Amino acid sequence: MKKNILNLFLLFFLFAVAVSCKRKGELPPIKPEAPSLTIAELKAIATCTNNCQKVFTTDTYLAGVVLADNAAGNFYKETFLRDATGAIHLTLKSAPLIFVGDSIRVNMKGLSIGYNTTTSMLEVDSIDPDRSMVILGKGTYPKPKILDMNQINTPGYFAGFINDLIEIKGIGFSPADTNKLYVNINSTAQSRLLYSCGGDPITLRTNSYANFSGQKTPKGYGNIIGIATNYGTTKQLVIRNTTEWSMNNATCITPGLYLKKNFNDNSVTSGGWTTQNVSGGIPWVPSTLGSWANKPYALISNFVSSANQACETWLISPLMDLSSSTNPILVFQNACNYSGPVLELMVSTNYTSGLPSTATWTPVTFTLSSGGFAFVNSGNISLSAYKTAGVTIAFKYTGTSSSGKTWEVDDVIVSEN
Repeated sequence: MKKNILNLFLLFFLFAVAVSCKRKGELPPIKPEAPSLTIAELKAIATCTNNCQKVFTTDTYLAGVVLADNAAGNFYKETFLRDATGAIHLTLKSAPLIFVGDSIRVNMKGLSIGYNTTTSMLEVDSIDPDRSMVILGKGTYPKPKILDMNQINTPGYFAGFINDLIEIKGIGFSPADTNKLYVNINSTAQSRLLYSCGGDPITLRTNSYANFSGQKTPKGYGNIIGIATNYGTTKQLVIRNTTEWSMNNATCITPGLYLKKNFNDNSVTSGGWTTQNVSGGIPWVPSTLGSWANKPYALISNFVSSANQACETWLISPLMDLSSSTNPILVFQNACNYSGPVLELMVSTNYTSGLPSTATWTPVTFTLSSGGFAFVNSGNISLSAYKTAGVTIAFKYTGTSSSGKTWEVDDVIVSEN
């Protein structure tokens, strides 16, 4: 009897010891009393972009949803974190057991945040997962943000997606990079070029330790999901695995794209665009003057031979069929300088060819450049009132004998919002 009582006592003692020795890390996480920062607030702190680091000396917390893990090997000792305000890159001292969709909290004490001078990406550096990271729970699988390749070369546009999970629709590998190994043998990493249906490129970067590095890139066109990154000035996409692309189309079609004109071919009238001189002989011409995105745009100025010339010149798009559209929008870039009449944007549903006077046109307002050759975004201009076949847009330039602004236009896109 005594032996049984002793055994029960010993069992109870061992159980008590086991419970008391349970690691704190296994306890349910509690809400920290220290301040919490959003990713947007972290970005505001890291204002320096040239090897400047902000080190946190007190308990400060960052929380978000994991966008990438090391399951397929293309990411190792790193992850990307998203909250309601943005996304950020985390570098890790070891590979933790975290997975896409996990909600985690990071204690920033002792950690630094800054811009990596090689990648030009904001990151929190050298996190020890065992000391600074807590898994809060399993969350909803994060949805990618749609990146419009038609706007990828618009200054500042791609920067809004860096470190985040994105999806690109209407894209395929370049002929030189189709049916090639993701990573060449004996290479530590490989860059392959992807082109959108509109002809704009982005680089796919793959590490040799990805478990699909020995596979070949697909033929065809379709959609792809990955993390948007930078390497210096090179815009990159890093995929999590090859199940997140679908390139089954033989031809390249961008869903919801009705019109695109970026003047990169140094032609104002390619792609069905036309110019009409109502009065005077001032033409729209391609130009590369200035520093606008290092690419051509359309320019018009009535200042010729040291004098202004009276004129009215239209730049008119080809016909668009918006009859099956849902919420079509127009967006473009514009810049100007000097004094004179403003550039007008016009829309017609019955223009076919010839002088603009042969059709009915409706003026549409947009955000105008304030001058100084500063390009601005027109804003999203709704074309929902024109969901029919045979829609045309036009830019109407007017100059007088005593005044005339120089106007510049680029990246004209009509697409689904």
